[in-house]
Amino acid sequence: LKQDFKKEKFLLKYLIRLMKSRSLVLLICLLSSCANLPTLNKKESCSFPIDKNYPGGLVNYFLKSDDSDLKNKLQMGNLKFTICRDDDFNANILAPIPLTYSKNKIEVILNDELIDTLSIENKFYRESRIQIQNKDLVNPPSSMQERIEREYLEGLTAKNTLSSSDFKQTKMDIPVTGITSSEFGVRRFINGEPRNRHIGLDIAANEGEPIRAPLDGKVILIGNFFYKGNVVYLDHGNGLVSSYSHMSEEAVVMNQSLIAGEVLGYVGSTGRVTGPHLHWEVYFLGIPINPEIFIN
Repeated sequence: LKQDFKKEKFLLKYLIRLMKSRSLVLLICLLSSCANLPTLNKKESCSFPIDKNYPGGLVNYFLKSDDSDLKNKLQMGNLKFTICRDDDFNANILAPIPLTYSKNKIEVILNDELIDTLSIENKFYRESRIQIQNKDLVNPPSSMQERIEREYLEGLTAKNTLSSSDFKQTKMDIPVTGITSSEFGVRRFINGEPRNRHIGLDIAANEGEPIRAPLDGKVILIGNFFYKGNVVYLDHGNGLVSSYSHMSEEAVVMNQSLIAGEVLGYVGSTGRVTGPHLHWEVYFLGIPINPEIFIN
């Protein structure tokens, strides 16, 4: 302890002398020049939600590794995944689980060796049966097929956007005040006919209610679609994309940057609907996942 105290006392005296000398100018110059050098400790925020290991959910798997080529050496079953690091020694493996995923486990393989097995929950999704009076919205005429295909491809491109941007925040606020009228993942029947699974969260609200960006983002697609009505897609960075459908009108323009809480549009009943509501979808690496995972 005495030796430590003597060392601290010596260092303190040295710093005082340094501050009184011209050497301080040189030290500041050195520090300033080093500020622009690349660093291995590039910080990102990996504040993704914890594991929601079910079809329509998200794997957040922690792995202690400093391997810069980890992406090419790791397998998460047959799932898409990305890697987020808070430092050079720890990695969060983030993998969306498609609604159609039928296996009960995910094998984590590193360098061709099994290092872990993750269990998949058997999540229950209810049925949803609705009636739509406009028959053209149930079985569109052939004259609409070209438009529907074009809009599908535009949406497919938008939801697979992978821009390079650090995750700043992933906890989302609910984009509109209302009542959940249909959950994510329900098995849909329209006029008695089976249809695709519901890949969004429906929030019933009054016509004209403002819809706000739940996260910072950039507008990457705006349109009036046959099924979705007036729709806006936002890119939040690193494969995280969201969309907002059936709006009465948009309040944004293409390539506009939004801060969380800014109005992007208003609740409406455009497209294939039974009443005014917001249909909110969240995609990660192009896979639709339950928006409720991200709600703050």
